[in-house]
Amino acid sequence: MAGLAAAIELRTTTGLEVVVAEARQAPLARFGETVAPGVLAALDRLGLAARFRAAGHLACPGGLAAWGDGKPRHNDFLLEPMGPAWHIDRPRLESLLRTRADEVGAQVLVGACPVTVKPVRDRFDAVLTSEHGLTARQPRWVVDATGHRSWFARRRGARSISHDRMVAMVRIAELATGTFTAQTVVESAPEGWWYGVRLPGARLVTALVTDAEHVPRLLGNGWADWHQALSTTELLAPQLALGTVRDARFTVWPVRVGILDQVQGERWLAIGDAACLLDPVTGRGILEALGDAADGARWVAAEAGLRSAPSWSYSERIRGRFGDHLSTRDDWYAREQRWPTSTFWTARAAVRTPGN
Repeated sequence: MAGLAAAIELRTTTGLEVVVAEARQAPLARFGETVAPGVLAALDRLGLAARFRAAGHLACPGGLAAWGDGKPRHNDFLLEPMGPAWHIDRPRLESLLRTRADEVGAQVLVGACPVTVKPVRDRFDAVLTSEHGLTARQPRWVVDATGHRSWFARRRGARSISHDRMVAMVRIAELATGTFTAQTVVESAPEGWWYGVRLPGARLVTALVTDAEHVPRLLGNGWADWHQALSTTELLAPQLALGTVRDARFTVWPVRVGILDQVQGERWLAIGDAACLLDPVTGRGILEALGDAADGARWVAAEAGLRSAPSWSYSERIRGRFGDHLSTRDDWYAREQRWPTSTFWTARAAVRTPGN
């Protein structure tokens, strides 16, 4: 989504020729995402706020959390000046961005993957492969929006600085009967933290974010031990008991927190997950990625002499955002001290932002 947003920003503000190389034929469903308040302002800048509202995404009135002392607490967005959060249909939103990118004149090459991208004088020689064979391009700038792979940045010498590695054990199911709160539900537990959310299309996502060492045990007996751990939750289990699910699918996703040591170089930059990976506990990944897209597009426009240079450094802005994220994340994990012998929580206590 960051790459498509950057393409839209560039086309609407500069008129530069923009090519998006999209590896997937169709947008990929994720394990459930809630976009923080403020997303409508970011989408309005892209000309998509009204269409987003009409696309069937679910407004989220706030969060319900049991963390630290275990007492349920509400975080309401009713008076939030930036509006509510939203439970999104990720493929639907990506399709909306693809359509908008095409409308404003960006060329979206679906099923296209880079083979080589090499610097040559004042531009790059790029070779892409797709179902139609090989195609050559000579872009003057490259925006890396390849997610956690950081495909281009790594080939320019960037390295990932890892702050944490976890996994999410996820059940995606259809809410067959009953109901589930419109709020995002988060609850800490000895082995990690649980997340529950209702998505468009009556889908219900339940996930446990934990360390990889716990996965073999919780996968025992066909996820039976995962279900047993879920049944002991004091906040999420009663919410789930209000309905029944069907067509459940289970998967395990990597959850990483880190940043590239170099997010910008000669005629290129990285945005979104390609630049830094945020802990989903803060719920700001997509909103920050859209912010990266706007900042990255402004940098390219300035490099092209089409806009004045910003007063800030793109690299410093990304590092500043990531530093703020780590501070917020540290605060979240520091609140939970009920399980001093839990390896999950002791590991998070040991990983602190430098200077804290």
